[in-house]
Amino acid sequence: MFHNFAEDVAFLLIKNKVIDIGQRDIYVYGLEVISLNGSLLIIFLIMSYLSGSMLSFLAYLIFFLPLRSFTGGYHARTSGLCFVLSILMYGAVIAVTKSFPFLYLSWGGKAAGLSAVCITLAAAPLADSNHPLSKQQRKRNKRIVNILVVFDLAFFILCCRHGWTLGSYELVYILLNACLLISGSVKRFIRKNMQKSD
Repeated sequence: MFHNFAEDVAFLLIKNKVIDIGQRDIYVYGLEVISLNGSLLIIFLIMSYLSGSMLSFLAYLIFFLPLRSFTGGYHARTSGLCFVLSILMYGAVIAVTKSFPFLYLSWGGKAAGLSAVCITLAAAPLADSNHPLSKQQRKRNKRIVNILVVFDLAFFILCCRHGWTLGSYELVYILLNACLLISGSVKRFIRKNMQKSD
């Protein structure tokens, strides 16, 4: 869906001599990423508004997006699959945080959050065949992830001290990010084993 849209737009740009045909692949990729992420942001905003959960959208922008951008982890094979999975995950975050608004105050929530932080620090950044990283990028991303985790921990402590329910959203997004890291690690492990057996 998004890939076809990007190809059509790139074709029109080439046809109208706006871009060079040699740059086609770069433009197709860029247009696909922009259309996918733009569509997701609009849908998430609508879902948040309709469910009365605008804090979820705010927390997504502050906690999930920056961390996910630099940690890596599971990436879907196609932009269409990514679109569907992202909407399902966002809906699950809204459902969990609305059902358990004080999750961040529970010992179980705090233990799960601490485990997620440890997983993030140990596994990130995780390269994927759909999102490869150079050695330089890995070092840079590792430093950024460490800074983000320190910020997230400091903010979580403030949430606990002041009773801000935004802490539950932060906690769920950090857990989600850790799950994507674990999924990406499992996917990479399976792929390596399948290549060895061939």
